[in-house]
Amino acid sequence: MDFTKSGIPGFSVTDSFADVKQRLDIVRAGNDFGFESVMGYLPLDGKRYLMGATQNPMTYDIDSVELRELFKGDTFEGIALGEMTAQEFAGELVKIGSVPIMEDTGIWWVDERVCFYVYEDVPSTICWWGKDLVDDEIKTIFSGKIEDLDPNVYHLYEAEE
Repeated sequence: MDFTKSGIPGFSVTDSFADVKQRLDIVRAGNDFGFESVMGYLPLDGKRYLMGATQNPMTYDIDSVELRELFKGDTFEGIALGEMTAQEFAGELVKIGSVPIMEDTGIWWVDERVCFYVYEDVPSTICWWGKDLVDDEIKTIFSGKIEDLDPNVYHLYEAEE
């Protein structure tokens, strides 16, 4: 499956949370950290992808959609997943968009609103975040000045501290 900047085929962070929840074979639904979340399997291209989604408690829109497992042969914007190091993968992202932010556990492609969790130096998940998080807020998170965030957004990140 070739995933793109715009999201999972048939899903978007602009969809309603209720629609996404309904389309999954739900493994777990919950109310974590003040917002609803769901995790389940999504059949795509003959495979069952484990997918998670979270909801913004203020707007009820989707905050993020994440594929939590990838399969051999999966690509992102044509770039092979699971076949190169995180650094090599980040270099490929630069060729098709902005410069990503590298961390030990992830690659954040802020301008495109996509991130990749890195396991054993290989991108292992893809996460798209919704329209409620604006670029300035994401950049504030990486600047280490989380206290400067709007209190309506701050709740999403309290658990990480």
